[in-house]
Amino acid sequence: MKKLFFLFLICFLLVSCGSPRDLTIYPPLKKIAVLPFEPVCPGQKEDEITCAFAGKIVPGEVAGEAAGVLTELLYAKLAGKPQFYLVPEDQALRLWAEVLSEYTGASAYKLIAEIGRRLGVDAVLYGKVFRYREREGSGFSVVKPASVAFALILVRVSDARVIWRGWFDETQKPLSENVLSLKLYGKIGWLTARELAARGLDKVLKEFPYLKKT
Repeated sequence: MKKLFFLFLICFLLVSCGSPRDLTIYPPLKKIAVLPFEPVCPGQKEDEITCAFAGKIVPGEVAGEAAGVLTELLYAKLAGKPQFYLVPEDQALRLWAEVLSEYTGASAYKLIAEIGRRLGVDAVLYGKVFRYREREGSGFSVVKPASVAFALILVRVSDARVIWRGWFDETQKPLSENVLSLKLYGKIGWLTARELAARGLDKVLKEFPYLKKT
């Protein structure tokens, strides 16, 4: 009888450990503003947003079109969802200029929250690009593979607190090195940076608690 009990206990622990679940309770939000992605400034090694990810994001080469590409991809994935307000780039630039001039020395989170307050939303989704390197070669053969790293944070307006964060950091590897990556890459062949970024956003947004699972 004791053997059966211990066998049951071991099986229960194995199942419990093998199926981790996020039990975080997220506050209800009626409206979320989504800001355009921003790139890491040239020569910038580390900043407040980077530190929020406990060193998980390693900065690198950021192509000039990176922020625009990621913004376009993110907005396309959130388009038509009434809970989200996709802030146009010109409006975002104007708001950044206003808060930076009025709140010198404020933390990045307080600045983002202030933008949200002016937009009349409950929270702001903000993204930063840390690496965006295009592949060198074709879909069949490369000298250098595509490499993309970005972060998304959700800042609550009421207290400037980060209530969710997600990140993606991937340099495409040959399938011979990691066949499990096929699910992420979606095909056999070398992805462009845009394709890798799109796959990365899909992966990150699956964990975003304010998108209804379909």
